[in-house]
Amino acid sequence: MMQMASGAFLSFLGCSLLVQKRGEMVCRIYFAQESPAEPSPLAEDIAAYLEGKAPCPNVQLDMSGCTDFQKQIYALVQSIPRGTTATYGQVAERAKRPGAARAVGRAMAANPFAILVPCHRVVAKNGLGGYAWGREMKEKLLEMESGPCVKSSVSGWRQSTLHQKSASPLGASFFS
Repeated sequence: MMQMASGAFLSFLGCSLLVQKRGEMVCRIYFAQESPAEPSPLAEDIAAYLEGKAPCPNVQLDMSGCTDFQKQIYALVQSIPRGTTATYGQVAERAKRPGAARAVGRAMAANPFAILVPCHRVVAKNGLGGYAWGREMKEKLLEMESGPCVKSSVSGWRQSTLHQKSASPLGASFFS
């Protein structure tokens, strides 16, 4: 049985980050205007990660409702480091599915794990592309990630910075 959403209000984004769990498995992480029913240590850990004050939380995601394609794409997207982006086409190519950029976009739109599967780091080849919680939120998240942060303990990740506002907001490309 799925628990009610718990979460944390993220003043720096002006909304709440809500977490739904089934037992110990995380079923959904999402942004909402509603206040959380109760506090969530995981949401607070994710907030600290967003602010660059902590590494990305390592939790078990319940992907039982995801297709095999979505699982493959989400795993690839989780490898995109903070401060970098990849295009929908680049993710499709990495998945050995050239020409599947739109399918990658649909997988990103269906992503039930905001931030932990960082779909905001996947962009269109000529701009930001869409985001389930709006382009303004996507832009804020990418801007937040351009600053200093606590490095992940995952080996092989590199820190890149986003371009200045006068340049492209998309940042360095991870897959190029």
